[in-house]
Amino acid sequence: MESLHTFLTDRARACKENASALTADDRCDEAVFEKIRANVYEIFASVLTAAQRTADPASFFRARLEDIPASWETALEKARSHGDEKRAHTETVKLDVVRAIREKLEVQP
Repeated sequence: MESLHTFLTDRARACKENASALTADDRCDEAVFEKIRANVYEIFASVLTAAQRTADPASFFRARLEDIPASWETALEKARSHGDEKRAHTETVKLDVVRAIREKLEVQP
């Protein structure tokens, strides 16, 4: 679990650095999406910290990895049905980060 925490915090930091660079380049829309990525990584780093205080950290973390993105999937469907491309992209960015975390989890020993 420690390597997962390192992954999450490193990715959050990298996304923040990318956001700063994009903002400096006057690419503010792209910077916003990097900030969203960083936020999702930070959310799951906090979830992992909370999980480590439970009797079964792995199960707790995996359950939150399913629960939390469920609302984002619903928001994505709603945005698509309303033709709200920006909101749909925002939700897609969040879900892409969740997929990356799930992939990282799969390679954990």
